[in-house]
Amino acid sequence: MVEFLNMTAAEFRSYIKSEGNRFNLAEKVTKKNKFNAKKKTVGDRTFDSGKEAKRYVELSALEQAGAIRGLECQKRFELVENFEYRGVNVRGVAWVADFYYFNGREWVAEDVKSPITRKKPEYIIKKKLFMLKYPDILFNEFC
Repeated sequence: MVEFLNMTAAEFRSYIKSEGNRFNLAEKVTKKNKFNAKKKTVGDRTFDSGKEAKRYVELSALEQAGAIRGLECQKRFELVENFEYRGVNVRGVAWVADFYYFNGREWVAEDVKSPITRKKPEYIIKKKLFMLKYPDILFNEFC
């Protein structure tokens, strides 16, 4: 086991592939959602939760009825652009809205959240940054 300590990650991966894996380290592990949400598929789209899938069905029906238009899923918004700090490149910050659509009066960015995820500090910060940077887009939390 000590020989693994001197290997690079690439060398270790190569070893596991070529020599077999007596520790079952290379087996694919299905990652469980930390909030126990189960992925749900509607048509050809897969959503992170049943609640999000249900909201998509509702919004699709509203779009077909003409109440909303331009429905997009997983629309990305840049909150902080990439920048350089003292010679080091720093990756920007983005937020991905679950849904984005026009409701007849204004554009809406919507996020489907559970009560638990609504309290996460990183979500609260991204929500506030979105509101600051995109004041003309209505932010809607669907709980």
